[in-house]
Amino acid sequence: MLLAKKLREYGMSQSKISGLLGVTQPAVKQYLDEDESKGIEKLNEMGISSEEVASLLNTLVDLLTNNDVKGAMYYLTDFGLKELSELKLCKYHKEKDKYIPQDCEICKNLYRTKEEDQMEIALSMVQNTLVTPLIPEVLSNLAYARQNAKSENDIIAVAGRITKVMGLPTPASRPMWGASKHLSKILLNVMIRNSEIRSVMNIKFDDKVDKAIKKMGLKVAYIGPKDSIVSDDEIVNDILRVYSPELDCVVHLGGKGIEANTYVFGKDPIEVVKKVIEIGRAYREITEN
Repeated sequence: MLLAKKLREYGMSQSKISGLLGVTQPAVKQYLDEDESKGIEKLNEMGISSEEVASLLNTLVDLLTNNDVKGAMYYLTDFGLKELSELKLCKYHKEKDKYIPQDCEICKNLYRTKEEDQMEIALSMVQNTLVTPLIPEVLSNLAYARQNAKSENDIIAVAGRITKVMGLPTPASRPMWGASKHLSKILLNVMIRNSEIRSVMNIKFDDKVDKAIKKMGLKVAYIGPKDSIVSDDEIVNDILRVYSPELDCVVHLGGKGIEANTYVFGKDPIEVVKKVIEIGRAYREITEN
């Protein structure tokens, strides 16, 4: 019901919503007539916060507006298993079923991070027109490290990077382990300071990107620009000099012949792409105004 209402807010027809959700049009009409607040209250009662509900719906909408039903299904399954494994639904379940032992934690082992699956979901999400103007001339890439990664072979990224095809951000290939030396160097060093940060994506930087980042309230640090030619290792070292665990982004303002880039960090690639999409949304609003 909540997803149908959200898709309708984006101007989608009932027939389109029906096709994407796999339900009849009368069912969609019924969903649209229902009280949204009651649905959210029910999820809150079960242990899912309003912020989590909003984040889930926004991600599903981003996927479904690109007709990526498979990606939406993967993401919803991933979200559900993660919520169960964090035992957020236990209190509600135990209240409804008195035969469940109070010390039951059987769901704790349901969720196992599969880096390849999360990358596939994130790369589906990144194929969004909001991201298109954020792709720099050097192209973008998205990287995700295994826990306790030790080398670039423990980091998955897009071989050939993320380019633009027919105006849409498009991975040049499927994600591969060891596919990005540059982002791998950054992640391996950043993880020493904050082991929870395991993903990064580079996007362009200009005044409007800067305004979009600030409009969102993201925490950002800047380095450069430099008057000389900057090597890859120097860029990595520059980023590490200003990086601290609370940051969402680091902007490297480039050097002689080197394009400025914004590096967006997160716990996983889905979180990173969500930030990038929201930067793109704010970027569009700033551009249109």
